[in-house]
Amino acid sequence: MWRITYVVLIILLIQSSIWAQLFDKAQTNFVGVMQPVMTWIDYGEEVPMKAFLAGDYYRDDAHYVISQINTHYSKSKFKKITSLLPPLYRGDIAAADYDDDGDEDIILTGLTEGDQMIMRLYRNDGPSRFTAIKEMFIPVTDGSVEWGDFDNDEDLDILVTGKQFNNQILISIYRNDKGIFSQTIPNIPGVYNGNATWGDYDNDKDLDILITGNTGTRPITAVYNNTNSKYNRVVQEFIPLKNSAGAWGDLDGDQYLDFIISGEDVDGYPVCMIYSNQKGSFFREEPVSIRPLRNCSIDLGDYDSDGDLDVVMTGESLERSYSIIYENNRGFDLENIMAGLPGVAEGNAIFGDYDKDGDLDILIAGLTICYDFIGDIYINTTDPPDIEIGNNIFINSPNPSTKIGPYYYYVFSSCYCDPSGGNNNAYHMYVSNIHLQNKRYELNHKFNEILVNTVPNWGDTDRGYRTSNGFKTKKEAEISRNQVVESYKATNFTIHEINW
Repeated sequence: MWRITYVVLIILLIQSSIWAQLFDKAQTNFVGVMQPVMTWIDYGEEVPMKAFLAGDYYRDDAHYVISQINTHYSKSKFKKITSLLPPLYRGDIAAADYDDDGDEDIILTGLTEGDQMIMRLYRNDGPSRFTAIKEMFIPVTDGSVEWGDFDNDEDLDILVTGKQFNNQILISIYRNDKGIFSQTIPNIPGVYNGNATWGDYDNDKDLDILITGNTGTRPITAVYNNTNSKYNRVVQEFIPLKNSAGAWGDLDGDQYLDFIISGEDVDGYPVCMIYSNQKGSFFREEPVSIRPLRNCSIDLGDYDSDGDLDVVMTGESLERSYSIIYENNRGFDLENIMAGLPGVAEGNAIFGDYDKDGDLDILIAGLTICYDFIGDIYINTTDPPDIEIGNNIFINSPNPSTKIGPYYYYVFSSCYCDPSGGNNNAYHMYVSNIHLQNKRYELNHKFNEILVNTVPNWGDTDRGYRTSNGFKTKKEAEISRNQVVESYKATNFTIHEINW
């Protein structure tokens, strides 16, 4: 059967010209990996942070698992130092100063070289020394791990979720009492291929929990409220996602934590949502122009030092992998800055100010669309603005829209194909006109129905499409649609208008 090949080289020239002004690729000797376990490690105020990257890769059909640390060497160069942390993949890592000695310690989970599950604590004892602490943790993989003081006793506890050796899905809190950890099992379903993360959404000075991922029987997204160190599920329902990630952050500057989630819904479609926090009482779904990604990572940080949280994401859409930075223009107006990061599957990207110059750099790893394994650091070249001390950076923030859908959408798809059904393949892009959508994916189905009837051999196994994210006005949707069409024209696509 004639197959559709989705185009993966879209507007690279445009992206690279913009990216060069914002992020420069540093010189590192990292070995590229997929399924990374990675973090920045802080060694104190006067010492640059180090980048830790573990993961797996293939060479000549042989499978390797690696652990590596790079340290800042000069202006834009890093050099490898000996890593005493174990090689591992399909896990997670969190760095924090749990023993209050001024440097960050490590808790990590995952699979080792021999596919043995681990969860292990390492105390930071100097510039390149880590000591394994003999604490008893239940090993997990394919989940998340995070530090946080959930019981307000001024020491850091551990939140972890993932899959055990017997495939049971587990979520645990390890309570820290003066350096001694004891396990508690909260009344929360464990997840894998997702994460659990702490955040005080109701501003009552304790840590609540957001979970998203696969419970083993179904996808889930849920918030659990902390009441005297006991967790109860918030009554409100959120879109359940698997192969997903979630993150807390005050995206609109109202001093309440919102959250962003992205992943795969029950029908297998990528979905991205932002839920705005209405003063701790409930969450409202916000329409945002963010590409939905599955098997994704999400990190929040103020990369441009303008006082609000920006977003970096990696993951897969229906047709390719992406790595995207969204600049926050306040009020949930998030703009793709075309940073030119390599799109990665089975990857991750995280912010961190490695050189402590006041702006956030990026550590990224994963598998590119060309099946290259990467592990890179991108240096932020922007100059942080001078912020007047005491200035209220939120005073001019617009109020979020109270409009409830439907929203304006358009649908588009691309292929390297011959629409006539022959062998004269070329680049083609199909795009719909603007529509109000009342039911999820109704435009996708209509768009695909037209393509099946008009493009030879566009069969069920070959079809694919992308829906723009919802826009509040038709004008905004038209602007976005025109930008997409012009970007495809710039790379010599033939444009086909699909109108109904």
